[in-house]
Amino acid sequence: MLEDQIASLNPQQKEVALCERHCLAVAAPGSGKTKTLAVKAARLLMLGQTVTAVTFTRDAAMELRERILALAGEDKIARLLVGTFHSIDMLMAFPGKGRSPMGKEILSAGYSRLDRKWEIIKESMRRSIVDRSIKQAELDLEIDQATAEIEAFKAGYRAPSTDQERALVETYTGLLRRHGVIDFQDILLETNKEIRAGRISPLQTAHLMIDEFQDTDKLQYDWALLHAESGSILTAVGDDDQSIYGFRRALGYKGMTDFVGTLRAERIVLGTNYRSHEEVLAPARQLIDLNRERMPKDLVSFKGPGGTSYWDRFGDRIAEAEQCVQWAAKALSEGRSVGVLARTNKRLDEVEAVCIEHDVPCLRSEGGSILNSLEMGVFMAMLRLILADEARDADQVLSWCGCSEEELTSLHKFIGQRGLATLTKKQLDQVTLSAGSKKVIAMLARRREEWRTLLAANSLQYVLDGVLGVLITPVSENKMAVKMLHVVKQAFAKPLREESGMTALKERVSALEAKRVPSKADPGDDKRSKVALMTAHGSKGLEWDHVWIVGAEEGSFPDDGSGLQEERRLFFVAMTRARQHLMVSASGAKPSSSFIAESAIPRLPMH
Repeated sequence: MLEDQIASLNPQQKEVALCERHCLAVAAPGSGKTKTLAVKAARLLMLGQTVTAVTFTRDAAMELRERILALAGEDKIARLLVGTFHSIDMLMAFPGKGRSPMGKEILSAGYSRLDRKWEIIKESMRRSIVDRSIKQAELDLEIDQATAEIEAFKAGYRAPSTDQERALVETYTGLLRRHGVIDFQDILLETNKEIRAGRISPLQTAHLMIDEFQDTDKLQYDWALLHAESGSILTAVGDDDQSIYGFRRALGYKGMTDFVGTLRAERIVLGTNYRSHEEVLAPARQLIDLNRERMPKDLVSFKGPGGTSYWDRFGDRIAEAEQCVQWAAKALSEGRSVGVLARTNKRLDEVEAVCIEHDVPCLRSEGGSILNSLEMGVFMAMLRLILADEARDADQVLSWCGCSEEELTSLHKFIGQRGLATLTKKQLDQVTLSAGSKKVIAMLARRREEWRTLLAANSLQYVLDGVLGVLITPVSENKMAVKMLHVVKQAFAKPLREESGMTALKERVSALEAKRVPSKADPGDDKRSKVALMTAHGSKGLEWDHVWIVGAEEGSFPDDGSGLQEERRLFFVAMTRARQHLMVSASGAKPSSSFIAESAIPRLPMH
């Protein structure tokens, strides 16, 4: 089996698989890097060598391990160690923690003289400590911003330049010490420190392979070199054109060139793309060729012609989403997989709303669904209030409309579990409420009756418009909330049947409530039957038959706040997720993205 796999490699892949010195494989999108790594590792194991492979995610580690053992045989597991940087570092520090037979021979040959177990801080506690550190330092930072600053200081990327910055990092590290915990970055920092001090041995592995090498930061890069110094032969696999984590301090092009220069590593380019047809790859290739700091490579489509790439422009985001979802639904009906990608998670809200509206199944894993948003919650509460008039729904709506918790407590003591329908003006006067809150309650009670009358006349759309107007009023100054309410309303705007009254509303509310309840994963659930809604960052490593990139406007994609070369790489990553059909779109008043012109992707012909 292994001989057949080696024979199936192209000349460049085979060169990587057979190379037994330090090697950098520059792996273009869809170039079969995972297969190449698996074949190389399996061959070395069959020759009696020890092999360690490092990935950035647990899923990638599991896939690579399974592929290696399928070729080499399960009996080689003691000489194979596969995991993430963090998981492998923990095994190096505390070899006794490893309960799996995987890597036993590698780990038992090393040593750790640490006598105190590392306790990793829980994420909720870590964020709390960051928040306390921000307050102590009197800085105006979000938690994620402060985290990035703290990590940069701790890793030595830059030194604190003000007393406030010093207070931030000193408070944070001091609180961690007080509680006897470390964070995830500390795992890497401490491991490197202890290796240099001789208290932890480098992995006793003949070969060390690192996937997605362009994503390594300085700590991970130094860890790799420590193993090269101890005698391990390194194989790094990565693509500088897919370096999209500059905000995480990934070294990208520089790390790859330094690797070659420092270790005098052999550089081999895997330029054959087995994923995308030429019509998809050509504009992506033309775009990325404009970047200055990149390793030379020729991107060639193995599949050749047979696909399409187009772009188009729409008047607004809803119109863009309508066309996108219609395109996606047709592809799903033909048994094709579909990915809809955007620069930010927020930019996918309209697409998800239209998917919900038209009952097109979709999967949104990053940042949360609009179904779980605060705005969807209050919109649903208002509709349930119209249908059933329960106190908990009244509570949620009144809070949104500005009633204080004290007022709501007073109201609940008076009405119990009843809603607003039975509340008379005389009864309302007996409750301790501000004049404004009494006015809101009276308005809602009145509008509820009006909306029920409209529903009896099959006028659901008028009701939805009215609910939208009432909910916008308290947050009219909050542009994000107003926009989200419009998006949420779109999810209810299912094309009307002949009956669009109370029954139609009940059905729609019940259907959306069912979607809001997370269901247990079905082993038979085929993700190909759902539209994947993802950010360009989140799409890395994935692929679909059809890909639509929404929001390709100047200032959005490329984002004004990021470097142009990294944004171009991110757009390149998004484009090369498509196997056969690629669509790019812009909408609204902003000019279309410069990346559209740079890639020379043709505009969709008029029908």
